Amino acid sequence: MIGLLQNRAYKQAITNRLNGSAPGAIVPAGGRSQKIINRAMFAVMGRIAKLDGRVTTPEVNYASIIMRLLGLDPLGRLEAIDYFELGKQPETDVLPFVRELVSSIGRRSALARLFIKIQCRLAFIKGDIRLKEKILLRDVAESLGFCKAEFLEICREMQIHASLKQENGKFLRNAYHILQLEPDVEDGEIRRAYLRMMSRYHPDKLVRENLSEETLRIAQEKSTAIRSAYETVCGFRKIRA
Repeated sequence: MIGLLQNRAYKQAITNRLNGSAPGAIVPAGGRSQKIINRAMFAVMGRIAKLDGRVTTPEVNYASIIMRLLGLDPLGRLEAIDYFELGKQPETDVLPFVRELVSSIGRRSALARLFIKIQCRLAFIKGDIRLKEKILLRDVAESLGFCKAEFLEICREMQIHASLKQENGKFLRNAYHILQLEPDVEDGEIRRAYLRMMSRYHPDKLVRENLSEETLRIAQEKSTAIRSAYETVCGFRKIRA
């Protein structure tokens, strides 16, 4: 009975962390269920990442994020890396791991849906899902109890998420460019750069220099862009503007 309650608490905790409802939830020990979930999760991730012949840094970083959300300790992370490497091997059949996963989390469960969403999101990191990836993901989704229509709906949802994230990334890079900053700059330098840029283009200062209306209009546009870029970077870093 105690083991059953612990497993239930573990699954609820990782579900809440993965879906974002409680990202800071404490993850209790999950016993055998934890091993089954981790093996399926990272073996499938390894296979998807390697299907096109190469594993990229963003894919590795995303796997690391999932390790953190699953609350893995250093030993657990090493095991997850081993599972990822196992999944990369062409001779490894990852579907038995998924079928074993079903015995632990159930078909069509909230955790099963999160599992397929995570794998789809990984597949979209390099762009559009390729045919080999789609076939594997469809087989995984079917093993988890989802029909073709449900699988395609999840794919569309993750594709939209990936597109929005890509656009947000471009927007953020442009904000750093406007402020003439590198993305890895220290927080304190952001406000200094903002004040430096505003002192150069602020219309109130330029009015006193008797410049033309066209020059003042351009300065107004630049100062607005600088302010917007500053607020964007501060919002991303969660620091006061």
